[in-house]
Amino acid sequence: MDRVVAGEVAEFLKARISGSVRRGAVEIVKLLPGKPGALSFCKYENAAAIEMIWSSVSSIIICSERLRLKLPPFVDKTLIYVSKPRLAFSKVANKFFALPAGRQVFKNFTTGVHVTATVCSLAKIAGTASIGPHCVISGNVEIGENSVICGNVSIYGNVKIGKNVIINSGAVIGAEGFGYEPDEDGTLVQFPQISGVIIEDSVEIGANTCVDRGALGDTIIREGAKIDNLVHVAHNVVIGKNCRIICLVGIGGSVEIGDGSFVGISASIKNQKKIGKNVTVGMGSVVTKDIPDNTIVVGNPARHFATEFPIGSSVSNNK
Repeated sequence: MDRVVAGEVAEFLKARISGSVRRGAVEIVKLLPGKPGALSFCKYENAAAIEMIWSSVSSIIICSERLRLKLPPFVDKTLIYVSKPRLAFSKVANKFFALPAGRQVFKNFTTGVHVTATVCSLAKIAGTASIGPHCVISGNVEIGENSVICGNVSIYGNVKIGKNVIINSGAVIGAEGFGYEPDEDGTLVQFPQISGVIIEDSVEIGANTCVDRGALGDTIIREGAKIDNLVHVAHNVVIGKNCRIICLVGIGGSVEIGDGSFVGISASIKNQKKIGKNVTVGMGSVVTKDIPDNTIVVGNPARHFATEFPIGSSVSNNK
């Protein structure tokens, strides 16, 4: 593992520093209890954060710029002050340290198709892509360079996957969407599910997540979006660039989610709703109406947090 000194970290982050610039770290660990010779971070800005930093035995700590005037220089640790400690820590970890075990697995995957995978001869798979054990890949599928399809993934027809995509084990991409119309006698007649799925570059899809193919138009996951485990993405959904969709979320058909939005654990989004850019949908929320850009919504039904739960209300004070 690479060794880094505090001065390099501060220079990389263009951040202020307090303490020895020569102090080094050989690994990354959580703040408490910390570890000598390690780098940690503190995302908090309150009095508890000060106590945590005092208590940590890590050698280098990335923390909030707002704490700079509240903490003295330390003899045994170096502090690096930034506006977003968690983001800065993530950048430093990726720049200077070996990847975590799980991500290292992706890096070390052998390119090509595993001997146990079943791949249609009509599928187009880049030479640098990796297809894991027991995958099933149908015809009219394209998989781009450096993409990793982990074991036991099923990819139906009419699916285009870009470059540097990671699809984790057990995911199902391109299955038929759920659409039925009742006949006069109650018999359910399937609505055509004849379109496909487009997954753009640098998307990550979690284990056992299902992304249905479109009915008369494609389901699209834009560049850089990250989808957690056990998420359902229904037909014709469009998920914007760099969105984060957390586990157990259910997204109804034809929903559109704008770039940079975040959907929390177990949220549900009604079909045909439009969620704007940079929206936060709180954990367990039920979205039944369109949501404008730059909005936080919570609850069932989901409501605008600032309007419905003003500062000082019993909900906003419930910690």
